[in-house]
Amino acid sequence: MEKLFSCSNMHCAACKGNIERALNKLNGVIKCEANPITSSVKVEVNKNVTDEDIINTCKEAGYDLIKIDDDSELLLKKDNSKFLLIRIIIGLILLVPLIYLGMGVMYPDAIPNFLKDPIYVNEYIQLGLTLIIIGLFFNYYKDGFKALIKLSPNMDSLVFLGSIFSLIYSIYLIITHTINTTISYEHTHLYLDSAAMILVIVSIGKYIELLSKRKAKNTISELLKLRPKMAHLVKSGSIIDIETKFLKLKDIILVKPGEVIPSDGLVISGVSSVDESLISGESLPIIKKEDNEVIGGSINGEGSLQILITKEKKDSILSKIISLVMEASNMDSKLTRKIDVVSRYFTPIILALSLLTFILWISISPAHSFDEAFRYGVGVMVISCPCALGLATPISLLVGSSVFAKNGVLVNKSEAIEVLKDVDTLILDKTNTITKGELEVEKANILVKTPQILDEIYTLEKYSSHPLAKGIVNYLSKNKISDNFISTSIEPGKGVYGHFKDNTIYIGNLNYLKDYHKDIDNELLKEINDGIDEGLLPLIAFSKDEIFAIFYLKDHLKDNAKDFINEAYKYFKNIILLTGDNKIIANKIAEEVGIKDVISEVLPMDKDNVIQKLQKEGHKVVMVGDGVNDSIALNRAEVGIGIAKGSDIALSSSDFILMRSDLMDIINIIKISKKIRFNITTNLFWAFIYNIIFIPIAAGCFSMFGVVLEPMYCSMLMALSSVTVCLNALTLFLITKRNNK
Repeated sequence: MEKLFSCSNMHCAACKGNIERALNKLNGVIKCEANPITSSVKVEVNKNVTDEDIINTCKEAGYDLIKIDDDSELLLKKDNSKFLLIRIIIGLILLVPLIYLGMGVMYPDAIPNFLKDPIYVNEYIQLGLTLIIIGLFFNYYKDGFKALIKLSPNMDSLVFLGSIFSLIYSIYLIITHTINTTISYEHTHLYLDSAAMILVIVSIGKYIELLSKRKAKNTISELLKLRPKMAHLVKSGSIIDIETKFLKLKDIILVKPGEVIPSDGLVISGVSSVDESLISGESLPIIKKEDNEVIGGSINGEGSLQILITKEKKDSILSKIISLVMEASNMDSKLTRKIDVVSRYFTPIILALSLLTFILWISISPAHSFDEAFRYGVGVMVISCPCALGLATPISLLVGSSVFAKNGVLVNKSEAIEVLKDVDTLILDKTNTITKGELEVEKANILVKTPQILDEIYTLEKYSSHPLAKGIVNYLSKNKISDNFISTSIEPGKGVYGHFKDNTIYIGNLNYLKDYHKDIDNELLKEINDGIDEGLLPLIAFSKDEIFAIFYLKDHLKDNAKDFINEAYKYFKNIILLTGDNKIIANKIAEEVGIKDVISEVLPMDKDNVIQKLQKEGHKVVMVGDGVNDSIALNRAEVGIGIAKGSDIALSSSDFILMRSDLMDIINIIKISKKIRFNITTNLFWAFIYNIIFIPIAAGCFSMFGVVLEPMYCSMLMALSSVTVCLNALTLFLITKRNNK
């Protein structure tokens, strides 16, 4: 059983680790995933674990959880950005006089005399302003202290300690100056401006980070807007307007011209063009008629449609897309696991370094006073940023998965983005991958011209459920349904037959024909075999006494299959066509499209064996298939790319899912993945380099050269590190837009 929660105070990778460790200790929890980007916690539990157990466990660890029904609620839930912005504005307004008074010791002539004598008037005004700012951002004190008490310190803990130590030391100085009135104004520098500025500056960074996350989730938000609030329910001959959240399976709805289709379903009457571009990326409207599937969120064209609801909201394509894009930000790989470990120990190490810095400066140079040692110790605490490390990978993945979604690709397993850099072999299924998967009549030899017989052949195939029937139905579309029709049946592996009032008609392969016609005309037999040699599939219509027609079917290449193969050879050393079709058809298709290596007449298990053999030879494999017969191979390959057919996007074996049948999207996957990996690398580089460079500076290691950082500047750099990571991730949108022009 899977439960989903929203967490209001999870900020970084340290928070993620704290939540996961706390929940994994809870008896009955099977698996737990916390996501700081989406502020969600997904927990897989047995039936004995209640929502209250999970919420209380996290509360003890210092985190507040709220139960939600699905991922979409995370996006619909309003963030506190407006309230945060108001607090920041008030904080900045109060900071101006605070800094003015605090920095006045450096420029005493700029301060009015009544604030200099007695000096404690100035100091108490500063204290009042500081306490108001602390009140505005007291969440850092509350959350940071709570995390420390639970022995799971995080970024809030560093901010809290940096601010409160500055406050306590400043109060100590104020009391000293109040008692000892002989102290001159020029020697009254406090750290109240640092105590307040740390909170305001970090909050500004949080606000920019919040906006960056919101921008990263815009693609999903746009999809959510596709759900109309109301639907026209057809019930007992009447039409009732109801909210879409009340729609149930097997309800019938009416969708009028120009309206958004509320849910996945099946057209039961009407004809219209439907725009699915926002869902699948397919740019052209698609004609939908009786028995065609429609996707919730697509836009109806000029006609009215009556639709039977076939999926619940949680199982709809739109919900699955949203879920996949949200989950993509939580990639679990060797790299991220290492970063999680670093983040777990980062804050305790920084606290130890801060204390060590203070002790060393007091020991080495007691003459420089407690004041200088304090400044360096607080600087180390404030400048260190575990957030940048924790955000580096997930923020890039979230933006990247949104970019993929805009390009008609869903990321099912985001760790594949990392794996793609090592692949060298591309394996392609034939049907529905290289070819359209819809057999069409390439040519036909009609041996009888009797309209009645052709009507009966058309009727038999029209009422047949055999997958090959559609090609003949389309070819004979000008014919009509026969009044003589009685029933139809399938002869497995051979064809179909139908009973009519006057006779029985059979349609099937050559073996089926030989069952009833022992002596076939040699010229006709040669024609059929020649068709097979050409890579065509002959279907013969006959009775026990006569052969009526031969239809030669062919599965045509997708429009850009040749261009795709030419482009793919730039990225892969080996490209293999792997199919269950016979050798003749497979080789013909490979020759047409330009593939050099062909493995044919293989069963699904054989495909798995082929991939295992290649892997033993040292190859890294990308497998592309339609997810039906290829699920074993898709799962076995280093990277599996499934091609969604109609509404089938739940290809659990695939790492990537192509929402449209455009093979060039495979090239897009490679290109976009490369950009995401580079983006993650630059983010991690900045996050590590930032800490490596600035922690020693904050600790005063370069003070002999005059390079010193005040705590307030340290807080600015801390905020800047997270903001830089977020803004860098957002450049993925710009790169993609530029390439699409």
